[in-house]
Amino acid sequence: MDGDAVLAYSTNTEFPSGEVFLTICENLYNAFADRQRDIIANTTCPCQACANVGNLDLKIMAHYGTFEEMKFGPMTDISGSDVILVHRMSKTDVKVATGIRSYALFSEAAIEAMNIDAALTPYSQDIEHFGNVSMKVYDLGAAWEKFRAGRERFFLNEEDGTWTYRRHLDLPINIVWDALTAADSKQRWMVNMKAVTVDNPEDRIGAGSGYHCAHEAADFKYWVTDWEPFDYFSTRINDPAREGIDTPETYQLVATDTGTDLRYTMGQASDADGNRSKISEEEAAGFLSEFWPACFDEMEALYKGRS
Repeated sequence: MDGDAVLAYSTNTEFPSGEVFLTICENLYNAFADRQRDIIANTTCPCQACANVGNLDLKIMAHYGTFEEMKFGPMTDISGSDVILVHRMSKTDVKVATGIRSYALFSEAAIEAMNIDAALTPYSQDIEHFGNVSMKVYDLGAAWEKFRAGRERFFLNEEDGTWTYRRHLDLPINIVWDALTAADSKQRWMVNMKAVTVDNPEDRIGAGSGYHCAHEAADFKYWVTDWEPFDYFSTRINDPAREGIDTPETYQLVATDTGTDLRYTMGQASDADGNRSKISEEEAAGFLSEFWPACFDEMEALYKGRS
C-alpha cells in the first residue's frame, strides 16, 4: 500500500492469458463502480469526503519486467528500473491525450507477455530516464457501461436441466475459467480434440462468441449465450448427428478453500420451433458421462501447481 495505491507483483513466470487478465481488470472496476454508485445513491453524510465520492476513479497499470526483493525485518519491498517505470506509468497524461478517464494501462512488455490481442488504444509518452514509452489503453468505463446495459439471462440451475455433472478441481478458479474458455487451453486438456477455434465478433470472448471443436468423434459447434466471468457461462451446442438440433448448457464455478467446484448442466435439446429431441439428450449424456471425467483428469494433471 502506498497512499491510495496498491502495488501487486508476482514472481510466477507463467503470466495469465491476456483474456483472463483483462477480465480480472473488468471485474475489479465493475466492483468499484457498483460500490461507488451505491454510496452516491444512499449516503446522507454532508462531509467533504462523501461529497467527493463521485469524483473518485480506479486506474490499473500493468508491466512485465525484472525486480529485486529487499527484506526490511518482516517487510518485503521490491526495487529496480521496471518498478520505477510502473510508478511513472501512474503519472501519465492518458486522460488528456485519449479522453479515457477509467482505464487499464499496459506496457508493451505486458502486452507481449500476456499475448493480449483485444482492441486497445495505442498511447505513448516521454517518461524521464526511459524516453518515449509505447503503451496501450483499455477503456474500463466503456466495459462497465456495456456490463450495465442489461442482457437476457440464459442460466440453467440444476433443476432446469436434463443431466448434470459435478467435479471438484484442485485448481484455482482463474485457471479453471481460462482452461474452459480459451481456445488454445481447451485443446490441451480435452481428450481426442484435434483443433479448437473461436470467433469473437467484439474482439473479446463473451456472449456471441462461437466455438468450433474438431473432435475425433465429430465436429461440435457452440456459441456463448450468457457470460459472467469467474461465476458461470452458458452456451448452446449443436447436435452433430442431427441438423437443426441444439442444446443449452451452463458451466458454473465456485471457488473453495481447496480449489474450484464445477457444475455442468445440460438442458433440453430442441429445434428452432421448440420441438424436443430426447434422443439427442440421451446420446449427449452418454458421451459426456465418460468424456468429462477423462477431460478433467487431464486438466488437473496439466495445470497442477499453477496459481
